[in-house]
Amino acid sequence: MIHRVIALLLVTLCLASCRDSLDPQEIRICRQTLPAVALDADGLTVTAVTPASPPFKIRIDYRTLHQGRSSNHSVFCAFGPSPPDNRFIELSALAADGRAFAAWKLHLLKRYWLERPEAALADPGPGETIADIPEVPGSIAFLVQSLGNGVPTTAMTMLIAVAYALVFGLVQRINLAFGDFATLGGVMSVSIMLIMLALGSRSPALDLIVVFAAAVGLVVLAGHIVEKLVFAPLAFRRGQTILIATVAVASVMREAMRVAQGPNDRWAPPVTSPYLPVVRSGDFVVHFTVMQMSIGAAASIVAIAFVVLMHRSELGRRWRAISDDALMANLVGISSRGMLALTFGLASALAGFAGFIMTVYYGGADAYGGAMIGLKGLVAAVIGGIGSIEGALLGGLVLGLFEVVWQAYFPIEHRDVAVMTFLVLMLIFRPGGLFGFADATPRQV
Repeated sequence: MIHRVIALLLVTLCLASCRDSLDPQEIRICRQTLPAVALDADGLTVTAVTPASPPFKIRIDYRTLHQGRSSNHSVFCAFGPSPPDNRFIELSALAADGRAFAAWKLHLLKRYWLERPEAALADPGPGETIADIPEVPGSIAFLVQSLGNGVPTTAMTMLIAVAYALVFGLVQRINLAFGDFATLGGVMSVSIMLIMLALGSRSPALDLIVVFAAAVGLVVLAGHIVEKLVFAPLAFRRGQTILIATVAVASVMREAMRVAQGPNDRWAPPVTSPYLPVVRSGDFVVHFTVMQMSIGAAASIVAIAFVVLMHRSELGRRWRAISDDALMANLVGISSRGMLALTFGLASALAGFAGFIMTVYYGGADAYGGAMIGLKGLVAAVIGGIGSIEGALLGGLVLGLFEVVWQAYFPIEHRDVAVMTFLVLMLIFRPGGLFGFADATPRQV
């Protein structure tokens, strides 16, 4: 089963790296050049967006209206790699009706037009290219787009929540450093991706596979070191010493990543992927990228695999035996320390996978972002019933949907406050979580 899961993940990564279609952000940038190119036009309408022949990437055909007469024109756009400290897509070349812009002219266009808010306001929109897309009310289109945009964050929350549930379900202890493990995976993904680009790699599929394997492997190695030196000696002792120890581990990892990154955040070049238009409301087109769908598919594969692993495999039976009665499990030959090491390794791999998602979707990771990532994963695990794998997955899904709906219809600056309020209400009315009990007694795993 493990080999099948790995194979499915590799196939999903290859699909996520497809670049045969056009990136919506690049189309938007190229489209925003039209008002500056056609200065004298009384109006313009986009008629087609197609791939262009090298060295250009995008061709936009449009129709202008000038003094009552219409005429057809086209622009060609090329995009180059961004510097390591720049997370934005860079327009590298532009041609209008077959005539290329000089370097100085392109610089002026970007500096005094594309970088100003007026360019976004003057965007002519998709025009006639969306005529065949089904139309729905604006509120529904906005909600569907918000749900699609929330897939990566929901997947990350689910993975971190399962990491917490795995360890807590085994030894009833919490490792508060899992959020920083995820950040470590994100930082390592950026570094490895930049190294591969410096070595001349130009294969997106190979880049993603190598970055995924290396980043997750390094996080598992870091988790193994933390488990041997910190977690294992304290995990089976009474008291909450382990919480203090893992807070110290998180602080050390945070500062180490800050020192390694330097004063400026480092960003990986954006991984463009095809997008599929779903529905529209007027000129507003709802689209899901292949990267979003691949992340959701990969997280679903991992979630199903862990549920099956815990219920159908020898490892799952041993995990449940130690969870129910560690002393009896030891008497029949099941090693608590060995199972703890294996469980901690699996949890670290999940955290590293979450960090990898962070990098390939958002372009980078902040060394200090692990605290909030880990806290939300812990909240999701508590909502679902901490110690339950299925509960952690359901809690991550519930929390992800809650955040998506909140930031879509309410002030986003109050989102984290709303999440913590939601947690408080859950602890009051359902202290055992969704998969636990309604009473306040300690939950049996």
